[in-house]
Order: sequence, then structure tokens, then C-alpha cells
Amino acid sequence: IKNYNQLKSIIWQGDQYRLADPRKNSVASIMYVNEAKTGGVIFNYLVNNRYGEGSKLPIRLKGLDATKKYTIKEINLYPGTNSSLNASTVYSGDFLMTVGYNPDVNSGRTSVVLQIDEAK
Repeated sequence: IKNYNQLKSIIWQGDQYRLADPRKNSVASIMYVNEAKTGGVIFNYLVNNRYGEGSKLPIRLKGLDATKKYTIKEINLYPGTNSSLNASTVYSGDFLMTVGYNPDVNSGRTSVVLQIDEAK
């Protein structure tokens, strides 16, 4: 609930982007970005439970400002677990929209929620 309360304005009033089609991929990915393009959230889910399925390639993000810098951190982790993603890395908006970001969705991590913030 704490994470939702922090992000509900982005989810309710932000722009929505469908990033990965679950009918064509084993991962579904949807992104919300605020109007100022300073923050967002990405929901990633494994929808195909076959052996070895997951996000093998980066998913291109949408709706960011190409000139801004962003950090990405995983939220909604189980207590006592650590993210496999490095939250201190800074990415340009252009990189995230051109190359993309791999949320590391797999059979052990079937739901990955990422918070995007403008780097200060």
C-alpha cells in the first residue's frame, strides 16, 4: 500500500504505454509516466511459465524525456530479499527509449515493479 500511495498520482493521471505484448512475448510490460516526465513506474509480469521463459532482451521504454537522466529501482520486493538490478546506475532517457532496459523477469521473479525517477 505504501508503494501504491507514492505512485498513485502517476498511475491515475500519468500517460500509459504498453511496452511488451503478452500475446507475442512471454512477458507483459506496461508503463506509466507523469506529465513532467520526471518519474514513472513499470509493471512487468511473466505470462508464460515454460522452462527458460522470461525477459531475455531489453524492453524499450516510452514517454520519457530523451535529454533527462533517470535511475531505475525495483520496488515491491519481499521482505529480506534484494533486487538483482543495480539501482545506482544512471541512464539517459534516450538510451532507455532506444536500447531499453531488461527487468530480469523469469520463473523466480514472475512480477517485477520498477520505479523510474529523474536523477538529481
